Amino acid sequence: MGWLRLLVPSILLPTFTWPHRLTSSKITNAAPSLQTPTPRWLRLLVGLIHTLLSELSMRYYCRWLELPVDNQIMQLPFGLVLKWSDGTQVEEVLATKMARAAGLPVPRIISYGEHPDTPHAVVSILMTRLPGEELGQVYDKLSQVQREAVLEDLKSIFSAIRKWHNPWGGTRICSPSGAGIRSVRVPHHQIPPCENKDEFIDFLLQPKSKSAFDSVEDFETGLAAVKSLRSIPHKIVFSHGDLKHHNIMVHRGRVSGIIDWESAGWYPEFWDFTTARRVCRKEFWWYDFVAKLGGSEYEREQDIESSLTQLTIDSFTW
Repeated sequence: MGWLRLLVPSILLPTFTWPHRLTSSKITNAAPSLQTPTPRWLRLLVGLIHTLLSELSMRYYCRWLELPVDNQIMQLPFGLVLKWSDGTQVEEVLATKMARAAGLPVPRIISYGEHPDTPHAVVSILMTRLPGEELGQVYDKLSQVQREAVLEDLKSIFSAIRKWHNPWGGTRICSPSGAGIRSVRVPHHQIPPCENKDEFIDFLLQPKSKSAFDSVEDFETGLAAVKSLRSIPHKIVFSHGDLKHHNIMVHRGRVSGIIDWESAGWYPEFWDFTTARRVCRKEFWWYDFVAKLGGSEYEREQDIESSLTQLTIDSFTW
């Protein structure tokens, strides 16, 4: 049925995207006001509508246009996608809306719904589709000039959001709502709100074990290395929380989008960069790219990250 694409108006095709914004000096350094979540009754109603849209996507739209079916990121006509996954929460909506209000190239949230009958995936988000491809898919094809342009775009973005004031307290580590943060880096994918960096480090060390060490002495050395983070001064800054090349969209050699804000919130300033290179080989282009983006300022923290990984390897979740 590939011939059907020839008869379908472009606005109905999965390649259609709405006009988008490029990174510019218009990005604000001031944190946008937090939006109040919609009433629960409305979220439940929207959830029913989103359920119908998911059926439309998987049973008809993808079938007619011979698209691969994805039950987490569902393609729809009119430049829309429906995200309905186990990581989707209201906090992602709030973070994405903050980013868009600040001038960042992120999807426009159309609506979000609640699904109490699917506890593994309680929230769904209908949003606009961004143009471009993932940075990891196109990096080898980019010219040196384009690579530098992408790097400068990202520097502008992260320089701006790291200046956002935390309304919940200058030392509090939390999501935009002031609550805990979803992160695949920790057991059960949930970091509780922490009043300061020491509490945060204590939480990260909770699942520690000696199994990956050859001796008790090596274990104690690794533990002491992670605890030494407490003595290093760090600001608490707004962070994406899952800075990976597959969450960066590139179109015509410029950043056209930053996606997946489900882990966003206020963290110690090194977190985005050490997370980005956590399981990355030093020979891989991304390692050096993140260093140029700002990770080179946190080489000591990156080394400590290796000790934390070894201490908590038994609790890894991917």
